[in-house]
Amino acid sequence: MSARSVVGQFASWFAAEARKMSHRLGLTWRGWCVLGSGVIAFGVALMVLGGVSEDVTQHNGLASSDPSHLRLFTDHRTGLLVNSSRIASDFGNVAILALLAIGAGLLLWRRGLPVAMAIAPAFALGAAALLADTTKRLVDRGRPPAPLRLVVEGDPSFPSGHATDSTAIYLTLGLVLALFIFRRPLTRFAVIAGSAVIAAAIGASRLILGVHWPSDVLAGWALGAAVALGVTIAAALLLGLMPTNPTPPRSRLRRAATLVGRVLALERDTTKRRAILQAA
Repeated sequence: MSARSVVGQFASWFAAEARKMSHRLGLTWRGWCVLGSGVIAFGVALMVLGGVSEDVTQHNGLASSDPSHLRLFTDHRTGLLVNSSRIASDFGNVAILALLAIGAGLLLWRRGLPVAMAIAPAFALGAAALLADTTKRLVDRGRPPAPLRLVVEGDPSFPSGHATDSTAIYLTLGLVLALFIFRRPLTRFAVIAGSAVIAAAIGASRLILGVHWPSDVLAGWALGAAVALGVTIAAALLLGLMPTNPTPPRSRLRRAATLVGRVLALERDTTKRRAILQAA
C-alpha cells in the first residue's frame, strides 16, 4: 500500500469522525472557532510553561535576568502601591479563592448550568493548587533575598501559587460566564478580559511585595491558564458528547462511568442541555 493511499484513508477516516463529533456536539461554525481557539491557547500556555521551567531548572534564559527584572518592581514601589499590592495579594489567597469557588458554583447551578460547569472553577482551583505545590517541591527554588520581601513566605518560590491559583479560578469562571451566561460578544470579551486583569494584578502584586521572581509569576500565569482552559474544554466536551438516552452498559466500570457522567450532566434548567460552546 502506497503512502498516498494511507494518507488518503486516514484523511477520510478523520473527516468521517469529525462529522460524527460535530453532529453529536451540535456545534455551529462559531462554536468550532471557539473550541479551536481554546485548544490553541491551551497549547501556547503549555509551551510558555515549558520554556520558563527549562530556564529556571537550567539557570539560564529568563531565570538569569530575574534579579534585574525584579528590581523594576521593588525599586519603584511606593506606600500606596505596596498597600494596593497587599490587598490584591489577599484576593489570591487560597482560602479566599476556595470561598469564591463554592459561591460561584452555587450561583452557576441556580442559573441552570450543569453540575460539570458549576464545579469547574472549584475543580480548576484544586488541580492548579496540586500542580503548583508538586512543582514547588520538585524544583525547590529559593525566593528573592529577605530584604526585598515585605510579607513572610516559607515555601519554595517556583511557580507562584498565588498567580497559578488565581489565574485558574478567575479565568475558568470568566470562560464559563462568557460561554453560558452572556450572549453579547462585547460582554463576553469584557468578562474574560476582566478575569485576566484580576489574575495579572495578583501576580504583579507578588513582584511588588518582593516574594517571587518574575519567572515564578510568568510560570504561574501559564500553568493557571492551561488548567483553566483544559478544565473548561474538557467539561464542555463531556457534556456535549453525553448521549441523551444512553444504552445501559453491561460492565460495572462502564456503568460507573455512565453514572458519573449523568451526575455531571445534571442541571437545574433542562432547556440549556445543548448550549455547550454555542457562540450564538
